[in-house]
Amino acid sequence: MKRTLYFLTLLCLLALTTAQAGSSNKKKDVFAIRIHGEGSPEDGEKFTVPVTLLDGRKASLSIMPLLSEHDIKAVYPFLAPDGTGGTYLRLDAHGANLLAEFSIERMGRGEVLAVMVNGRQVIDLLVDKPVRDGVFVIPSGLTMSDEAHLVNLYPIIGHENDPVQKKKKQPFSPTNIMLPPKASDIPNATPQ
Repeated sequence: MKRTLYFLTLLCLLALTTAQAGSSNKKKDVFAIRIHGEGSPEDGEKFTVPVTLLDGRKASLSIMPLLSEHDIKAVYPFLAPDGTGGTYLRLDAHGANLLAEFSIERMGRGEVLAVMVNGRQVIDLLVDKPVRDGVFVIPSGLTMSDEAHLVNLYPIIGHENDPVQKKKKQPFSPTNIMLPPKASDIPNATPQ
């Protein structure tokens, strides 16, 4: 019952998002998802930014994201046990290779991948095993609006070849170019 209500609410938000996007002459909302790997403070401020992770630990994150919304092929949102949303992200070949290399190289070191959605730090995931299947899981922390954007932009996993799903491709826009953030752009950044 909860699941049905959750998906109905998600579909309503999707319908509202689609209706609002089609009825406005304003610039469309840009949905940005960035996954930053933990870096070393010795790499310098041109390559890393000091932050406070969600668990309170001080760390340095790589300025350049490991993965972004451009590496996503399909999504599958779900309701997390804590009431927030989660999603499976099926990555394209480029993203899958980057994630596999990073996870193999960094597993067991206690390092994290920080997930940022529209500049908001959603969750920090510990790199504890290699990810070779090209599926990145965000287990919780997403809002229903975040999930509605994902469902609006990407096909649902398993339905990538449906004609309706193929029309969801996000058109290229110069506003979607990945630029590295400054320390002041990240909410939990610690000043140097």
